[in-house]
Amino acid sequence: MRAVPWTRFAMAIVLTTLLSSSSALAAPECSERDEMKILDVDLDVNGEHTVVPAGLALFGGDVVVNSTLGPWSLALPVSGEYGCSSSSIGTSMTGDVLVVERGECQFYEKAKLAQAAGAKGLIIVSRGEDFTTMTCAEDEKLDIVTMLVAGETGLAILDGANQSGASLTITLAEVLPKQFDFVASFALLLMAVVTISLGGVWSLKDKRHDISSKRDDDDIDEREETEHDHSQGIEINSYSAFYFVVLASVVLLILFYSMQHWIFVVMRGVFALASFEGLRVVFYSALTYRKARFHRSKVVLPFMGAVQTVSILASIGAALVVATWVIFEKATWSWILQDILGLSFLVNVLRLVHLPNLQVGTLLLCCAMLYDIFWVYVQPHLFGQKSVMVTVARGGERGERLPMLFLFPRASGDGDFSMLGYGDVILPGLLVVYNLLFDNRKSDISETKYYYFFWSLFAYAVGMVLTFFALYFEVGGQGGQPALTYLVPTVCGTTCFLAWKHHNLGEMWTGFSEEYSAIPSESESIL
Repeated sequence: MRAVPWTRFAMAIVLTTLLSSSSALAAPECSERDEMKILDVDLDVNGEHTVVPAGLALFGGDVVVNSTLGPWSLALPVSGEYGCSSSSIGTSMTGDVLVVERGECQFYEKAKLAQAAGAKGLIIVSRGEDFTTMTCAEDEKLDIVTMLVAGETGLAILDGANQSGASLTITLAEVLPKQFDFVASFALLLMAVVTISLGGVWSLKDKRHDISSKRDDDDIDEREETEHDHSQGIEINSYSAFYFVVLASVVLLILFYSMQHWIFVVMRGVFALASFEGLRVVFYSALTYRKARFHRSKVVLPFMGAVQTVSILASIGAALVVATWVIFEKATWSWILQDILGLSFLVNVLRLVHLPNLQVGTLLLCCAMLYDIFWVYVQPHLFGQKSVMVTVARGGERGERLPMLFLFPRASGDGDFSMLGYGDVILPGLLVVYNLLFDNRKSDISETKYYYFFWSLFAYAVGMVLTFFALYFEVGGQGGQPALTYLVPTVCGTTCFLAWKHHNLGEMWTGFSEEYSAIPSESESIL
């Protein structure tokens, strides 16, 4: 059973989308303050105190060190829950602090309307765990203290606002020095390296299977059995490498100017379909690894005819995992399933999408790096507005997120995650996989070489470490870094240098001939 067209289409859409929003976040500039402060909000409901953390907006009133605001009474909008119109808030406040839910309009607009109604403070409750920085939308100064409270702590504020006599006191929380989360960073690096390695090994296996199939034309039964686990690859050329980046920019702008809930729902659905295909293939390969008894058995299904039993089991297993993630996407533990789905999807892509030569790989990676640099660093200054990439990656004011990230919880907890975009894995990974195929272009099938593969994978790890250091030291004054800025020079540079040193640069640059692939009688070393 070969990959059906809809899975190819889903893969193309997801690949384009992950490139358009995979960069590390950069903190936009703001006229009031340059970083988010953390507050302690002491909620008093009938004598019971609950202290919850809140993020102070970059605009509006401040809370200075060792000062306390309140106690202030709480109020809800007179109609609706978002506070996005003067009619929903009312002309005068019945309490000191207005409590609204996140969504429907920008943070700044909510604060401006609440201030006009006479509120001293505004609490915006996000039902998700995303602790997003609230940035400036206009230059007009606001005096109202605006805070964001996320997750279960936010729901506690909402419940308190519904009870009479509830009040809160606000103080600036103690800000601990920055600490680099070695565990989370190492976990992300490990996931990326494992993903690229599995994709490379699987791609080489498919390549050798193609060669074996051409030589063993008489063994038809064996080909039919293994064909389910093998799909013809997609080769990138120089034109598609360029237009891929252009299309990613178009998708980025569409997401930025629409920011509609249904668009994010559709993207999640496409990701679910694509990851289902990847996970199904992984399950199938695992079930047939030791040639189980049911490997040859088939079941006749309506409209599908005879289908292998192992294929049905693999599809059911993949469907259950994907369905669990869809249902429990907002759960605190759902990051585990998202990482599993992402790993299986990316491994399948690295297995199917191939670079024909180093020239196309260099072009693709350099275009992607320039894309990252432009949308993170240049575009906000060039057009005098907030970063398009940052806004899309954060989901705008609605808090929508695309599941195109590896996640790992930070030691600080409270729903805080370290993140790595899929684009930062798959784009350099394509070149690393190509290097493995080049390593084994003349080798015996019984002997696998890893020279270029190993050093390019090591260069990838070095590039990731440089990215982590750049994040920690805030190189360029950003709250995040486009990882491809560091990965492309390390991976491409290492590959080109080693190829030049071993006199393989010409062959690697133009691509190796199919006739050299996995011929058993040849065992010439590339060293």
